[in-house]
Amino acid sequence: MAIACTVLYPNEADATFNMDYYLSTHMPLVHKHFGLHGMQSWSVIEFLPGPDGAKPQYSVQATLIFEKAEQVGKAVEAEGPVVFGDVPNFSNKSPVFLMGPIKAESK
Repeated sequence: MAIACTVLYPNEADATFNMDYYLSTHMPLVHKHFGLHGMQSWSVIEFLPGPDGAKPQYSVQATLIFEKAEQVGKAVEAEGPVVFGDVPNFSNKSPVFLMGPIKAESK
């Protein structure tokens, strides 16, 4: 069963986020390093205000897909210092990291 890792960046009043750097430099870095440990794919969402115009709690979400949970642990252990060490280059906020098995999806 595939594992989805969700990385969320807070949308606080003083938050900064450089999307150009994130897409052109950070995500290729993630792909290079976590790909060595079984990351299959990634996607990025930039959140908009809700239908009621409310500001979203998070500004950006990255979803990383791995085949197995063990691969996530190995990737973070081996490559985490490089990948997480790059965060200050595009954001002044620490991300929230969640992971779990994909239970269902449509095709």
